[in-house]
Amino acid sequence: MFRAFKNILFFLSVLGCFSLSAQKNNTINFDSELYAQIVRQSGYQYNAILKSRKVLKDHNQWKKPINAAFRKLADSSGNPSFPIVYNVIQDNTFNAFAMAGGQFCINSGTLDILDQVITNSESDAKEKMNFYRERYIAGVLSHELSHYYNKHTFNSVKKFYQLKENPTGEAVLDNLKFSQEQEVDADQTGFQLLNKAGYGGEYMIRTLELMSDIDNQYKEYIVSKKLDKVSPESMTSLYFTSHPSPNDRLSRFSGDKQELYSMLATLEKTFDDIQFGKNLDQAKSNLEKALSKFPGNTHLEKSYAVCLHKIWMASASNDDLKLKPVIDMPSFRDSMVFPGGLRKRAVMRTIPGNQAAYEKAKEAYQKVILKTDDPYFISNYAVLLSYSNEEKDMNVAKSLAGNTVRAENSIPLANNLGIVLYWTDDQEKSLEVFKSVASMVDKRVQSFGEKAKTNPEIQAYLQGIGNSIRQKTQLDPDYVYENFTPILNYVLLESYKAKTPQTKQLAMYYLENYDSSSGWAKHLAEFHGISLPDPSQNPKQNVFKVGGVGPGDKLEDLLKLWGKPDRIQVDKSSGSEFYIYNKKETSFLLSIGSVLQVNAYGDNSPGIDKGVSIGSDRGAAERVFGKQFQKNGPYLGYTQNGNAFVKYRKNRVDQIILQ
Repeated sequence: MFRAFKNILFFLSVLGCFSLSAQKNNTINFDSELYAQIVRQSGYQYNAILKSRKVLKDHNQWKKPINAAFRKLADSSGNPSFPIVYNVIQDNTFNAFAMAGGQFCINSGTLDILDQVITNSESDAKEKMNFYRERYIAGVLSHELSHYYNKHTFNSVKKFYQLKENPTGEAVLDNLKFSQEQEVDADQTGFQLLNKAGYGGEYMIRTLELMSDIDNQYKEYIVSKKLDKVSPESMTSLYFTSHPSPNDRLSRFSGDKQELYSMLATLEKTFDDIQFGKNLDQAKSNLEKALSKFPGNTHLEKSYAVCLHKIWMASASNDDLKLKPVIDMPSFRDSMVFPGGLRKRAVMRTIPGNQAAYEKAKEAYQKVILKTDDPYFISNYAVLLSYSNEEKDMNVAKSLAGNTVRAENSIPLANNLGIVLYWTDDQEKSLEVFKSVASMVDKRVQSFGEKAKTNPEIQAYLQGIGNSIRQKTQLDPDYVYENFTPILNYVLLESYKAKTPQTKQLAMYYLENYDSSSGWAKHLAEFHGISLPDPSQNPKQNVFKVGGVGPGDKLEDLLKLWGKPDRIQVDKSSGSEFYIYNKKETSFLLSIGSVLQVNAYGDNSPGIDKGVSIGSDRGAAERVFGKQFQKNGPYLGYTQNGNAFVKYRKNRVDQIILQ
């Protein structure tokens, strides 16, 4: 029997023996075995998706053009034929996807949106609706078929294993870059499939242009609701997406609009680079080039000012800056250069860092500041002015920062008011602001933490914030989540005011609960002499293995060391597979070529490589596992030296499960 345990499948029973012996690894093609497992599991996963969603037999008579497009694309592709399986899912969003085994899902929203586009853009749509439907849906399906033909899922799993041996932030970004390359590859292959089928590659261009419109509509909505300011995790950087932007993808196709899309893609990356303080000299050059094309463009001038601001900040150390400001930098939207959706296609009076760079940033702000009423941009300017050694600049900074908070009372604006008050010699008021905001944020976070225990939506929301923070920290070592920044600054101010055991305790609270890896966290820790954990050491990494194989290892590792299993048993609820070795009384749970769990359940199992076998006494086992455990039914869960669940009988090891 199988049951759920902490959301991970647990193998609980001792399975019967078979007389088959394991094959030696010299007869095994590891790539073939991995691909076969991925294809098998894709079938289970596809069925699980269908069970969890509303499947439509047809949607507004779209079945006929979909069938025709699939058939023509596949028959003319030059690839071996395969039984195409697809379903239309009730979902209003624009999406379609392919499984590794050749199964496809198409959202009903995709079909509705294509109908709208056809009606609005084709003059004879009423008479030739199915003609256009077949061609427009072919633009979508050619991309998904290309994922299948090019074995992108299989290649992604192999890439994952390569990067797993170097689990760093660079490896994560490398994996995303690899995924983006696969999307471009699917676009290019899809373009060829459309030409071979007689539809014409233009329908790939039309699909990508439609995706660009949808992408920009989403960005405009985020900005209109100011979600990019109050919930910065809602805007995803191009650095962290598995898909390149539609503009980037469109720029890969030659044509009269290629230069336009290339420029828009460059501006997208430029704005992202300024957000994270990366490639700032190149960003500055890109903006100067863009301003030569769009002179007087307020959005570009504002971004240029922020770029110079960040160039100056990079010349100053955290110790010089004392506190962490939130320098607002929006993500790029096409409407910034094509408005209306038209696409013609005083704490220290010495300025920290490089004073010439500071003056350049100040001049750039002054050039555009009267053209905008954006409180976040004005807040940026107020922060910059507050570092000035001129009294009039300090007074203007104080006035502007106060006005922005009165105009819109958000956490980043309140944080920057505190920064301005600090640098304009009003440290007590600054401390009051940070204490008030930090207390409010901390209470909210603690409340969310409690609610998340029983509310999966809040749990998912907090997890999303955590993922956003981890991603952004990989690019900007000084990144601190904008809504947590006032807590950091409150702790820093209290620490600067008095270096005491109480402020050290306050610093430890921040480091343990909010951030222990950014440059600002290191600055705070060094100030108090606090040792931070080594980020390269993963305390949850499972160091235990059975017969040289443990959780996180690859199918290839298992087959090399253990040979082929006596049998494979499928968990129908998840599609994961148990590789069962009867004579050695050990099983391995795998998903997509990765070992999730190891179960040693009999005397013939080799047991833990570190010397714990079935039948070992508890004292010997706990010298390896550690003595700290939590009881879960008949199992004792050890996490001190690695993750292991052990069942004892008469104080001797009866079963070991690693996960």
